[in-house]
Amino acid sequence: LDLWLVPKRAYLLAFAGEVGANSDQRIQDDARRIAELTADLGTSLLQAILLLLTFAGVLWGLSRQVGFPVGGEVLYVPGSMVWCAVAFSAFGSGLAWLIGRPLVRSNAERYEREAELRLALVRVEESAEGITLYGGEADERRTLARHFEAVTDAMGRLARQVANLTWATSGYGWLALVVPVIAAAPGYFSGTLTLGGLMMVVGAFNQVQSSLRWLVDNAPRLADWMATLQRILALRGALAKPAGRNGGRGHIRIEETEDPSLVLDHLELSLPGGTAGLAGAPVETVTPGEHVLIVGDPNAGKSMAFLALAGLWTLGSGTIRMPPRSRCLFLPERPYLPVGRLAAALAYPREPEEFEAADLAAALDVVGLGHLAARLAEEGRWSRILPLDEQQVLAFARAMLHKPDWLFLDDAMSALDEEQIRRLHATLARHLPNTAVVGTGRKPDGSGFFERIVRIRRLT
Repeated sequence: LDLWLVPKRAYLLAFAGEVGANSDQRIQDDARRIAELTADLGTSLLQAILLLLTFAGVLWGLSRQVGFPVGGEVLYVPGSMVWCAVAFSAFGSGLAWLIGRPLVRSNAERYEREAELRLALVRVEESAEGITLYGGEADERRTLARHFEAVTDAMGRLARQVANLTWATSGYGWLALVVPVIAAAPGYFSGTLTLGGLMMVVGAFNQVQSSLRWLVDNAPRLADWMATLQRILALRGALAKPAGRNGGRGHIRIEETEDPSLVLDHLELSLPGGTAGLAGAPVETVTPGEHVLIVGDPNAGKSMAFLALAGLWTLGSGTIRMPPRSRCLFLPERPYLPVGRLAAALAYPREPEEFEAADLAAALDVVGLGHLAARLAEEGRWSRILPLDEQQVLAFARAMLHKPDWLFLDDAMSALDEEQIRRLHATLARHLPNTAVVGTGRKPDGSGFFERIVRIRRLT
């Protein structure tokens, strides 16, 4: 969580490919699994080591009674039964690892497919209204069926591999009953080992080899542990170098300076299938308190320019010299409203306790949401309770509360009608007169709020 929730990191992780697709499962489920497996395997390994230390010396001593008749003489090999147990356990461990190694990839694949199914289920739950309105339940059911079949296919492969491993480990377990008797039989038949001594040797041998066969007994769980560990390490690696998404292409240089102006110096954006850049002068400067609108065609990259200003899109070239991030507020088309009290959604990312209750109510009232003031203490999923137009207006109430020096908008009024837009522009001009506003849109609006237009166009 400390690596994930640092500025920009969670967003950039989405560009890390499959590693960043289901980070929630890796953070919660995989972390829980690796902790439980590590504790379980570590405890059993410690028990096996203690068992080995206890009985290895006993078996070494009993090995002195096991003689091997050679040419009329009886040959005694120091620790012969111990070496026999080591060799037998090494054979079993090697066989278990050879057969069980594919389980690592199969376990990882199973977790990936389960994560995709869970994500699909969450998507249906969050989009239930749209699915219902379109009557798309049957289509969603087919989509979920494909994800479910992918899970069952992965689990079927895993089950077959576990079955193969079970045959090997079970056969090894049966051989463990016979091998010590065969290994000590020469001593018994040569008369150097009594029947009671033979039973003692066999018992000590079984204790030693049972401690040495820890890998055989835990091969499936070790494969699960390694698969989970690889998933967590892959996530940590992606979090450690999120900028690697540039894939070797050029990147936009973003500098935070104490200069009061915003400067776009030869800005060029690398977009899917082409590039986009400023249509006018190669260098554009926005001064404090100025209202500037970036306009362009739907495929010209207006939203990418907004993300570039926020430092979230770095593919391209040129330099953006920005005021400090602490003085900026970014409002996307669909604002983020955290689950909880409405007061927390309004004050986000600061705590509502940092503001007076009267200030919270005044911020709502000034943007035309005074009817929500009585619900500030109410908890809920406000992104689903409020319609999109009220969500967008609530974001401007948040701006009234934070009073940033720089306000960046990305179609942040797309759900509002012309009258609402004029009212909000008038409110911004009246209550935030010194705040610079940089917005994006398809065409200039008729309110006269934006003093200057900067055009962005597709270059290739």
